[in-house]
Amino acid sequence: MRTLSHVDLWFHAFAMVSVDTGTVVPLYRRGYRDSITVQKNQRNVLTALDGNRETLARGLQRGGYLSAQFLAFDYASWEEMRGTIERFLQLEGDPRRASDEVSARRMMQLAALFRTATDREWLRLFISGVQDEAVRYFDAEYLRVFRERRAVITAVDSLWQQQYRAKFERFLNNTGQRQGDLLLSLPMGGEGRTGPGRTQRTMMAVPFPARPEDAVQALYVLVHEATGSLVGPVVADNVTPAEQRTGAADRAVASGQVVAGAMVLTKIAPELLAGYQRYYLAQSGVRVDAAADGAALTAAFERAFSLPASMRDALRRQIDIVLGGI
Repeated sequence: MRTLSHVDLWFHAFAMVSVDTGTVVPLYRRGYRDSITVQKNQRNVLTALDGNRETLARGLQRGGYLSAQFLAFDYASWEEMRGTIERFLQLEGDPRRASDEVSARRMMQLAALFRTATDREWLRLFISGVQDEAVRYFDAEYLRVFRERRAVITAVDSLWQQQYRAKFERFLNNTGQRQGDLLLSLPMGGEGRTGPGRTQRTMMAVPFPARPEDAVQALYVLVHEATGSLVGPVVADNVTPAEQRTGAADRAVASGQVVAGAMVLTKIAPELLAGYQRYYLAQSGVRVDAAADGAALTAAFERAFSLPASMRDALRRQIDIVLGGI
């Protein structure tokens, strides 16, 4: 379990210039951008990221750069990441002019996302804004919150190492996720992020809970993220080309991961199921009476994250196969 400030800075910057397009669960913590904007206004802080927000938001929607969020997993620090991007821009997006194999690989990743001069101009404006955001606001705020939440880090680590790692082990091993890093991330909500890190270990960004008593939220999103490799193929096998084009497949994947996480918990840690259901209902904006019993909670959960019966059955079969493996 780790915290990485440069990963949080990168996610934070995307959250501040994005129109949250999460169709089932928001891409970031609910209300994240609004809460940060209020805080910065109270402190009279205005950065280049704020000043260029509309331009960056339009470019982000037009260019489809959202998958660039995952680039931060491949770097050890913000200085290293910024240096690589600035060099990429100096070389006009040509990886062949890189000085070594690692730089060439990273520049190939950038070139795949920022292919044209227009794309690279957006990246140039964005990276300048992120740097100003770091200096004028984010770095100090991150340190402040990190100090306040040291007890949360201890609580999450204890919950994972002493109670739940062994329960999750078979599922993680049998889905090729035996080793990796769990990143507690301030901008993250229930959607989480998963990708390969610098050493190709799995990296999962999950919420950084505000209080020690909320530590279990990190595990809710861990199980949601851990099902990703199962859900995509199941959805692809059960949607039509027309549904792919209209975005129905993307919505099914988003709901499918939430549903699959609940199915896994039913098998390996049923004591977490009700809390998981409440957490994801809250993430999706659905209010449920605090006194709702198990049946009412499950009914609300199934309404909010509806899937065709064929997909539910296929997910259940895949999870049974994974948990039944050696």
